[in-house]
Amino acid sequence: MINHDDNRSESRINQAATIFLEVCSSDPDGNAAPQVIICNSVDISANGIQIQIDQDVAIGSILRLCVDIHNNEEEIYLVGEAKWVNRHDGHYNIGFELYDAEGTDILGWKNIIAEMLTA
Repeated sequence: MINHDDNRSESRINQAATIFLEVCSSDPDGNAAPQVIICNSVDISANGIQIQIDQDVAIGSILRLCVDIHNNEEEIYLVGEAKWVNRHDGHYNIGFELYDAEGTDILGWKNIIAEMLTA
């Protein structure tokens, strides 16, 4: 289902996907593993993802996300900034703005979203 909210600059798609959110990177020496939280998307767009998670994330945090969309064969690696956080029924909904960052799959992500919008 496509969401055309008046406060948004682009169409959002209500799409469930598994998100692996890296909230803490590994240390430079490689002695400590990164801290990754598994959560789910609420909706997605070409430039953003809303996730539902059990813990708070600070607004302004720039984090790595790995997205496993159930109809896609490969995981998609993205980088996004937490732009807003809302507490809702014991969990948090967090809106991420996705960055066009080197070493990410942002172009493939945008293509997937475009295909979903035209299907």
